[in-house]
Amino acid sequence: MMVLAPGANTAIGAPQCSWTLECANTTAFGEYAAVALLPVDDKRQPKGDAALFQVDQSWMEWNGSQEKVGCKLNLSALPAGADRVLVVVYAFSAIGPVRELRSLRLQVDGQIEYSLDLSDNGEAAIVIGEFYCRNQQWKFRALAEGSAYGLAALGRRIGLNIDDAHPHRRSSSPDCSRSSSATGTGFAVSPTHILTCAHVIEDMQEIHIASFDGRHRAEPVVVDRRNDLALLRVHGAPAFKQVTFRDGMGCDLGEQVVAMGFPMAGLAGGGVHVTQGGVSALFGLHNDASLLQFTAPIQPGSSGSPLFDTSGAVVGMVTSTVPDAQNMNFAVKAGLSLAFLDACQVQALRNPPTGQAFTTSQISRDAQQSLWRIEARNP
Repeated sequence: MMVLAPGANTAIGAPQCSWTLECANTTAFGEYAAVALLPVDDKRQPKGDAALFQVDQSWMEWNGSQEKVGCKLNLSALPAGADRVLVVVYAFSAIGPVRELRSLRLQVDGQIEYSLDLSDNGEAAIVIGEFYCRNQQWKFRALAEGSAYGLAALGRRIGLNIDDAHPHRRSSSPDCSRSSSATGTGFAVSPTHILTCAHVIEDMQEIHIASFDGRHRAEPVVVDRRNDLALLRVHGAPAFKQVTFRDGMGCDLGEQVVAMGFPMAGLAGGGVHVTQGGVSALFGLHNDASLLQFTAPIQPGSSGSPLFDTSGAVVGMVTSTVPDAQNMNFAVKAGLSLAFLDACQVQALRNPPTGQAFTTSQISRDAQQSLWRIEARNP
């Protein structure tokens, strides 16, 4: 038996193979968590539908039991353009961390073994491996790539729409309220456009923006699920006060930032909330260069909040957090948002770093008119 460490790979005998997966929590699979297979190309672009737990695809077949999940793979029959399959373990509807499974043990063809300790993992989904083709030889690589917001969020990052709810509990899922309504934050990037997170408005039929200045109907113009960006257009409202983005170089490590948004709408009050912190890393999880990490506290409803530097310029947009870590939060970098707006032909305001610094209260007073609460729902 060949035992793999994370990052290691080895050849498999043929494109037709079988694997089994066990976890230390023997009742977790099928109740709390499940396994999914994602067919992708070498750039991790989706190439066909995901094989969700106990739903077969033409190129694979589930077998085994709750205690030991099994799968038969025919890698030569993958959808056109796919040259690899990601193996993902996830909690249904991102209900909690995968550490509830305690540990995993994967065996491929009874010849390859990979064990993974999840006791410190606070993420709701994790890519534990990939089958891939290199020089006409199929191989398996052991991985440990987490997704803080679960399988659906991982799917959005690669451009795949995945329903990660329990197949028999959708009507009573803890996330069912999220499927019928959602709130977040957005900010004005032109006189008629609002920028927010794609996951806030995803699959919602009605979208409104609201603040003390009024409430207006909005419609999505362009949605970039992979980078979690959504551009909304609003008709019939007075011209918005635009934010200004920092142009040129990005943030410095340790730089002070201010987050402003509408967290916990309806519970924490209707006004803007302001928190302060610093830039703690210049990359997201697994060296994702599109994100920066910051420590200003955020809450549900903060998604889409602008992150300001001390000059009052936007340096990022709040997108996610690691639930069980302390202030380990992530924002889409301003440069990526600007590239997105350029592609949408929206002329955002830009300023290079000036060195001028304002107090948090000054930044808050100036920015409040640019901020809107996002209210999305299905009637």
